[in-house]
Amino acid sequence: MNTKGNIGMMKPMAWAGVIFLGLGAVALGNGGGYYRGGVEVAGDVQGFEPEKTEQVQIVDELLKVRLHESYADVEVNYVMRHIGEAPVKVRFGFPVEKSVLKYYNADKLEMESEDRRYCEQYQITENGTLVKAEWQGERQKSGIQNTSFFDDFDHEFDNISGWLISELEFTTGETKKVQITFRSLYPERGWGLGNTYERNATKFVYRLSTAAVWGGPIARGRIELIPEGIPTEELRVTKPHNRFKQEGKMWVWEFENLEPSMSDDFEVETRAKEVSYEMYPNGRDDLGVGYVKRGEHWFMQSSYYNVRASSVLAPQGKNSYEPELLKTYKGVWSEGASGSGEGEWLKIAPKEALPLRYIRILPGHAGKERFNANARPKKVEVLLNGEHRFEVELRD
Repeated sequence: MNTKGNIGMMKPMAWAGVIFLGLGAVALGNGGGYYRGGVEVAGDVQGFEPEKTEQVQIVDELLKVRLHESYADVEVNYVMRHIGEAPVKVRFGFPVEKSVLKYYNADKLEMESEDRRYCEQYQITENGTLVKAEWQGERQKSGIQNTSFFDDFDHEFDNISGWLISELEFTTGETKKVQITFRSLYPERGWGLGNTYERNATKFVYRLSTAAVWGGPIARGRIELIPEGIPTEELRVTKPHNRFKQEGKMWVWEFENLEPSMSDDFEVETRAKEVSYEMYPNGRDDLGVGYVKRGEHWFMQSSYYNVRASSVLAPQGKNSYEPELLKTYKGVWSEGASGSGEGEWLKIAPKEALPLRYIRILPGHAGKERFNANARPKKVEVLLNGEHRFEVELRD
């Protein structure tokens, strides 16, 4: 089942069609650089060179990756020990992938591009105390000539835009607990033509090889991949092979005395490639039926349901905001209660009982100006058949 219309709140305007091509960020890890990690120059990336990191060893690493539908929350806990002969100040960088969102602006009728910072909410602490992280842009090699929009799109995905640089001081033999946390959007691309839409598989990538800048091997490590709100059966570790083992709903990789190399970088598919096809009998998109191939499985998406709302915004000029518009791509439903809209509801009842695989919600208005000019739902509570209740936070 797929609710196709947009949900708007306050000052609604008619919804316009949109072609979306999105590119999130690839997660790169371990707070080092490429300098001693076996990769000095990779493609058009020239690695940041850390200072004196070889005098500090990672004696324990616990990496937890909570994989959500559209982003991953990453938490890395290190125990680091000074192995040099004298006190030292180390300087190291966390790599930041160039992250560009390319989309069709329905208001301006043109393609637009905007940068999106990788490592959202990035934070590093030393024994619980916040450590400063400064941005340093990466030097890019010249000479790449892109021949088309799609070539440029592909190259954007390959580049590192810079580093988050921090410093730590160690006395002789000192051990510290260091934690890095951040949120990473998944890389995403999609295109639409007529009634066909395709979204690529989304992946989370972590480059364990960058830990090679630190002294000695990683004495002990554990990596946990934790699905949060995504089907466990859809999560696939595509590389490396035979490192992760399933423990309940998690995938876990434990190791000792690891000298990290590029073969230890891992990649996790969080959502399979999806292709959808829609048909509209007699040109009526309120009766549309769609077929979705997600990975190797087929599903049907339908507008064959009844819908009621707790309130409806009064018509404004030629625009109306009835809940039936959820079935179409021609408008939005907007609540009409006073205040922020908190507590308003929709009740959707399929006209025929069928197994439900997912509900897709499009919050807000298409087009950057209209989207930003109106409120939209941030968190919704879903109640299924009066039995199953859960909350979902909706991304802008």
